[in-house]
Amino acid sequence: MRSVWARRVVLGVVLAGAFWVMSCGPKMATPETLSRLEECRAAVSSAQDRVSKLEQEIQQLQAEIQDLKAQIPALEQERDSLKNWLNLLEQGY
Repeated sequence: MRSVWARRVVLGVVLAGAFWVMSCGPKMATPETLSRLEECRAAVSSAQDRVSKLEQEIQQLQAEIQDLKAQIPALEQERDSLKNWLNLLEQGY
């Protein structure tokens, strides 16, 4: 008799534990939660695209800066040459 009763108690404890584990498991997401998650994913994707475009723009602008910096010595030389010509013209040559 005791073994039948003990088996029933053990079986009851096991079943109760199984139901408890199942009830603590992951729940199905609500449509509202799924919608918000999709909005967040879209926002992240949009932000990543914007970051990528801005990084490309930064690289282009940095390349333009380097090109403009490379032009400075030639422009300074041209300026100095024109100043010399102006000085010569002002002196009457």
